[in-house]
Amino acid sequence: MKFKKSPISLALLLGGASAIISLLSSVGCQIYQPKALDPGTTAISFGKRRLDDPQLRDAIISSGHWSRGRGWPPSPWRLRELQGAALYHHPEIAVAKARGATMRAGIETAGTRPNPTLSIGPEYGNKAGAGVSPWVIGFSLDVPLETANKRGERTAQAIAASNSAALSAADTAWTVSSGVRAALLELEICIRRLDLLEEQRGNDADLVSMVSERVKAGEAPKTDLGVYQTQQGRDLLDLADGRSKLDAARVKLATALGVPAISIRNTAVSFGALDHFPAAPAESSLRKSALIQRSDILGALEDYAASDAALRLEIAKQTPDIHLNPGYTFDQGQSKWALGIGFTLPIDRNAGPIREAAAKRDESAAVFERLQIGIRGELDQALAAYNAERQRLREVENLVTSQNQQFEDAERLSKAGEGDRLTANAARSLVLQAKLARIDALGQAQQSLGRLEDSARISFDEN
Repeated sequence: MKFKKSPISLALLLGGASAIISLLSSVGCQIYQPKALDPGTTAISFGKRRLDDPQLRDAIISSGHWSRGRGWPPSPWRLRELQGAALYHHPEIAVAKARGATMRAGIETAGTRPNPTLSIGPEYGNKAGAGVSPWVIGFSLDVPLETANKRGERTAQAIAASNSAALSAADTAWTVSSGVRAALLELEICIRRLDLLEEQRGNDADLVSMVSERVKAGEAPKTDLGVYQTQQGRDLLDLADGRSKLDAARVKLATALGVPAISIRNTAVSFGALDHFPAAPAESSLRKSALIQRSDILGALEDYAASDAALRLEIAKQTPDIHLNPGYTFDQGQSKWALGIGFTLPIDRNAGPIREAAAKRDESAAVFERLQIGIRGELDQALAAYNAERQRLREVENLVTSQNQQFEDAERLSKAGEGDRLTANAARSLVLQAKLARIDALGQAQQSLGRLEDSARISFDEN
């Protein structure tokens, strides 16, 4: 090989190296695809979300949240259908899915073998003899060979992290569904309270009218009228407060669904029977589900497995990796081949990373125990609250029955001419107050049922 002009030869050499790099880079490579993220576009897209979207219907059916025989869109929307809509629209579900995809991609990354390195090292000697190339041209490869199953430990760590992300997604789905239940319950309570408050206002208006006539006739003092007028003023305040809470509850439900509030403004929804309390599993089953089978418990176990795999990986790094170094050199007319071998020398035996990984594993264990202890307390509180609220509901039910009986007696006497209408309406007012207390008690009992289901991650209706 003879080079007449050194600069040209060097340019050719560098050009050839560049061509090799370009060739290697183009083989099986993926091309970057830009994907713009525009806040204005995402805001417009969110504003277009509707519950009558045909794609939403398909998603609800595929998720098993559709009731057979119902038309589209359903009217009213029931709890399971709304939960299916939330699993389709809610942003936390999208984040959980994206995180799961990231963790799954990490498994492929962890299982990839280290890439070899190609080195090209041209040299130029200006004292070469006549007819002998002044160039020394050579290349070498560095082929790393991992030992002690390091790739396997990395893969095990990535698989555990992916499993943890999948379990976190399942827990997110439960949390989103639970949020829909709580928001729909609050809306149902607000609607029923408002109906009773309207009824109470009408009854109190009748009472004011009756007492007013008695005052005019001199049969009752004005102080009696003032009492009923004061109550009538309270009715107006209660109605205003009830309407405000109803509007807020609709917005809360929309947020729980992941849709704009305007999209459900005129949508009929129904929680169902407020007095329906399905039988809870035995306490032993609840504790087993809460402390052993909950998705966040299983996820914490996967986090511990990932930290354990990370520790095994750091321990494996004490074993030197092997580097094969084959090479070729064209040295001023002579071809020379070489085969080298090298080792990564962990002089400190990787002591620092091992201690750090061991500490992280201990931290994962402590986090798991904290979670399990917290869940135990959560379950105990939920059980106590559920039993207490059910007992309170029974007492309020007895009060409603008692007030109803008194009202029926007063109504019967009034119709028989043995009593007056004022007494009957006053008794009816007490009935309405008892019914308002019953609505509140039903709401509290249903909330406590929801918290109990949350603590065990079990829907009692499905057992």
